[in-house]
Amino acid sequence: MKNRMVALVIAGIMATSLCACGKTAETGTDTQAENTVQEEPAQEEVTDTTEAEAEESSEEAPAEEIIEGTTETEETSEEIFYAPDIDISGCDTFTQIIDEKLTDGMGYANEMLDQTDVFMVCSSAYDNLDGNMAAIDSAIFIYKDGVPFEVGRVESGGTANPLAIKDGKLYVGTHHNMTKYTITDDKLVVMEQADVTYDADGNGTYTYTSDDGGDYSNMDSAEAEKIFNQLYEEYFDATVVNFSVVGGGEAAAVTEGALPAYEYPGPEVFYYEVYKAVINEFGAGYDPADVGIPSINIAAEDDSDPEDMRIYGDFCYFNYKLNGQTLETQSGGSYPGCIHVKNTDEGYEVTNIEVVADGSDFDESAKKIMGDHYDEFIKLFSDDEAKEQTRLQIIANYVAANGLNITEVQDFGWDPVTLPEENIDTFYSDL
Repeated sequence: MKNRMVALVIAGIMATSLCACGKTAETGTDTQAENTVQEEPAQEEVTDTTEAEAEESSEEAPAEEIIEGTTETEETSEEIFYAPDIDISGCDTFTQIIDEKLTDGMGYANEMLDQTDVFMVCSSAYDNLDGNMAAIDSAIFIYKDGVPFEVGRVESGGTANPLAIKDGKLYVGTHHNMTKYTITDDKLVVMEQADVTYDADGNGTYTYTSDDGGDYSNMDSAEAEKIFNQLYEEYFDATVVNFSVVGGGEAAAVTEGALPAYEYPGPEVFYYEVYKAVINEFGAGYDPADVGIPSINIAAEDDSDPEDMRIYGDFCYFNYKLNGQTLETQSGGSYPGCIHVKNTDEGYEVTNIEVVADGSDFDESAKKIMGDHYDEFIKLFSDDEAKEQTRLQIIANYVAANGLNITEVQDFGWDPVTLPEENIDTFYSDL
């Protein structure tokens, strides 16, 4: 697994189709976010409960069901990337699911969790440069009463955290938690989960839960941190799940270009290059959508050295699909770090992008990268409302610059949000 992680970083440096998370690389970086599991009700109960579950999701969960041990803030500030929701009615075998339900670009794998054969289906897969087609999400099926049955869905935090299996356990991780799953009594079960949350000062608090029946609600944070690190070590020794891709994955580009490509509409050439770098480097790890739009959240800037001007902040990228007058969020990620820019005779050039590490290394890495601007960064990183306003304003300015009839944005599980008025002439200078 450690070799695989190195391969992911190399892939980012090469600016291929994936981004490697939590590493410092010359124009190569990583996707990071929260993992979730959606346990499915019994197939015969789906009709009776779907409406109620959808209503509850819209009121309580911003993106998906929130697992115990995570916070609503974590869910809304991290990556949005959805495991496939597949209607398997009429399928008597896993092979029929492949033949009748999967579309080009989706992947599948047959694995063993403890003593149970499982069939995993991902929304898309990527080459992790170690002989595997890896994935960050999956719907998981077993045979129950002789037919396929969905036991749940999982999602990791990005391409630096591909789904992996060790000793019959499935590991799903992000920079805020690591979760270990197994199959018990025809159910996808969380065996162990360790989380970390950060306050406005960047202090991490660790928590731990287990299915062993113990009460860990009062566990000391330092003890929970040890388990957190231990779960990550197990994950690093795990084997990445290798998915077979339907149709070679080439059909994913069909919708690319359905909307005008994003270009920075502000007056500053400096920021034009910064926005372009965010699109090129962070957007490379996602399947194409109708349009990809960056969201640049700047905590501080240092232009004292023309050879190495620096922007500190949280740099985000989101993919959207157009549905009528609404942009629907499809995928995306948050990349806190520092962008280095050089002022040359030919213009500005982004020379390096440092991204804050994930997991227990987050705070130490942030302090190292941000330096004297650490406190400003933590204040920005914790202010989800301000970052959301920035995202909406950037979208509104994109719509105005291209003369598009788009009035709102909708994230999964949320009501549509009306876009603000454009303010291209003043907004970007304030960044």
